[in-house]
Amino acid sequence: MPMLETAVGRLSWFDNGCDGAGAPRLMLLHSGAASHRQWRPLIVALGPGRHVVAPDLIGHGETPMPDHGRPTLEEEVALLTALLERMDGPVHLVGHSYGGAMALELARRQPRRVASLALYEPVAFGLLRDSSQRDAWREIALVAQRHIELVENGDTHAAAIAFLDYWVGPGALRAMPEHMQVYVTGCMSTVASEFRELLRARETAGDDLKSLAMPVLLLCGSETTLAARGVIAELRRLLPAARHVNLAGAAHMAPVTQPDRVNSYLIDFLHTVARMTERQMA
Repeated sequence: MPMLETAVGRLSWFDNGCDGAGAPRLMLLHSGAASHRQWRPLIVALGPGRHVVAPDLIGHGETPMPDHGRPTLEEEVALLTALLERMDGPVHLVGHSYGGAMALELARRQPRRVASLALYEPVAFGLLRDSSQRDAWREIALVAQRHIELVENGDTHAAAIAFLDYWVGPGALRAMPEHMQVYVTGCMSTVASEFRELLRARETAGDDLKSLAMPVLLLCGSETTLAARGVIAELRRLLPAARHVNLAGAAHMAPVTQPDRVNSYLIDFLHTVARMTERQMA
């Protein structure tokens, strides 16, 4: 996999190598404690004809933690912006969970570079702080505080259990293959940093999101957490023109556990955006 060297740090990413002129460009941003590999089913389903990149976010996959050991939102966005700038023309962003929050940040800061947004339960928790979603804010604030305390006390295994119990369900870590248990547990310090950054971020609640003009798809599972539903509710308020889909019976990790189902909506949305673009250019 290629490695991008920047003043901020290094970023590793998957590239399908399809960079022909006129090919639609997609950037896929994975969830916390995962890697670019979570998008393999979508990349296969998309087939040829699109330029697809899927980075490993900081502290995940092959992208290392920064030397100071606690990545910030600014550093994450800077690395993704550097990758975005390597791609010619507007890029379609697809994000899940933490990757969805980063996709929102990129769209907010680089709206002219983003052709569309497709988000499955982005964890932009800063939107909840001053909203009417008080119960959702209290829930995720308590989850994050407990997670950070466990990591600071050196108990990353307990942090991994609690993290997956909340987002997936009781016993989720134990049900994983051993190598995945090791990987997820190793990501918990990174996740603690992500919680800190996401909870303190308030700037996305401003007029920047309201002014986004690109097509947006918001996906949410009916069986997800209160916090995830709260973020979607706020985004629907801020982005009233966005297409919203509620997936009956699906939970937060549906892009991983039910990829065919989620990917069908993503691909349909991308086809719809392509047809809209063709009509505008005709």
